[in-house]
Amino acid sequence: MAEEEYLKKNDNDINISNKKTIHFGFSILKNLLSFNVIISHCFNINSTKNKTIHYLIKRRGIHVPSFMIISFYFNHNTLISFDTKKKIYRFERLFIPYLGWPIIIFIICNITKNFNRYKNLCSFKILIIQLILGSGNGILHFWFLFDLIFTTIIFQIFILLFRKNYLFILNLLLLFSYFIQYSKYSTILYLYTYKFTSLARENNMIPFAVTGFTLSSLKVLRKLEKYKFNSFIFSLITYYLIHSYNIFSKSSGAVYNGLKLNVSSVCEIIIFSLFSLNNIRNNKLKTFLLHATNYSGGIFYLHQAIQFFFKNIIYDIKKGSLLGILIIYFITYLICFFGNFIFKNYKVKYLFS
Repeated sequence: MAEEEYLKKNDNDINISNKKTIHFGFSILKNLLSFNVIISHCFNINSTKNKTIHYLIKRRGIHVPSFMIISFYFNHNTLISFDTKKKIYRFERLFIPYLGWPIIIFIICNITKNFNRYKNLCSFKILIIQLILGSGNGILHFWFLFDLIFTTIIFQIFILLFRKNYLFILNLLLLFSYFIQYSKYSTILYLYTYKFTSLARENNMIPFAVTGFTLSSLKVLRKLEKYKFNSFIFSLITYYLIHSYNIFSKSSGAVYNGLKLNVSSVCEIIIFSLFSLNNIRNNKLKTFLLHATNYSGGIFYLHQAIQFFFKNIIYDIKKGSLLGILIIYFITYLICFFGNFIFKNYKVKYLFS
């Protein structure tokens, strides 16, 4: 995971306990976000009257902004580093699942007896479109990874060009992005890009990326560690107010526009960053908890494919219950767990973590 890289390369002014605290909190959050994205993609809200599920579905939009913020938070040191190996490692972790899973699913579709059922979703043409643009009409939609890669390249260019003022320049880019989102240009941009999900949402992803990068650069979460209770209460109240009242006006265009999701995601991230393992005395249990939460990336990548094959082989999960969502989650988790274990000494493991 990206957290592992962060823990190895962090400054020496933070003790091991605090590093593990931050790592564990983010890992728990990312697994909850993975579960939330499965609900978002694989669950029919009309199939239940459960208030908890309805709440999760209503807040489902927060998972993408949170993932983007977390990613650039943990990769801040890599982006500003002069170490080429770190940068190569970063792109390997992104490109291996981005290129690997569409090709693997394409092969599985073509050797499956039921191929005629979904041949239109597994054609070579759609595969090429997905590999180039990150999205299409196929089983997997990797627009998020596409934008993650593209945004990383943008950051790297700005950091190299403005070595002394890159943080200021990147935040100007954030402001420019919001200007586009809240202006008529947002609708124009969306009209020309809506068929290509990755391109349509790139402008929306930039503020989340800059936010995560800035949080890490200014060591905001480390500083808040000294004021845990106040930070927790303030973030909780702010989150509640944002989602209960129309504090931020809506913007037009593609989803994930506007300030609302950015601010509420930061509140959620602050809350989880304060989670601690210090009350657990058993070091083996601590180690287990840290490693058991390391597969959110793989779950995020694979859940749609698992749901798709599950639907064609057993039953349509969208007509099912919460139990079906739990089944999808644990099947995906087990695949990621064993895949990571089997290939732990090879770069193929990046497909699962």
